Amino acid sequence: MKRIDRGEDQLEPKIRVYVSSFKVSALDYVDKESIGHPCVTSRQGENIFLEFKHFPSGSLNGYLTENQVEVLDVLNEFCEETGLDYEVVDVANLSSIRKLKLIFKGIKAPTIIFKGKRIEGIPTKKDLKVLVAT
Repeated sequence: MKRIDRGEDQLEPKIRVYVSSFKVSALDYVDKESIGHPCVTSRQGENIFLEFKHFPSGSLNGYLTENQVEVLDVLNEFCEETGLDYEVVDVANLSSIRKLKLIFKGIKAPTIIFKGKRIEGIPTKKDLKVLVAT
């Protein structure tokens, strides 16, 4: 049987935090009344909304909800104090199969997982200390 070297970071597990980013398109703010408004058409009579495109969602360049940002802030501060590492997993960037696996495991964003234990929602530093205690 062949041994697979997974690197040094497997010796010390990382805290994983699952978030789900999204991008907001300008089309999300357009209603029927705006489309027919005179300022929407150019002098040549072309509708400016025809050039708008939906951009693909999913990257940490997108937006996170306030509670997800708060989770990352609390976790970042905790990890700086304790010297632990964490990894951010953006669910929006995962393949459909990986997303399904998370659904079957009951993992929703935001969730923090460490060595099989999990915290859903916004944790306190006390919650994180209990999570990393062995």
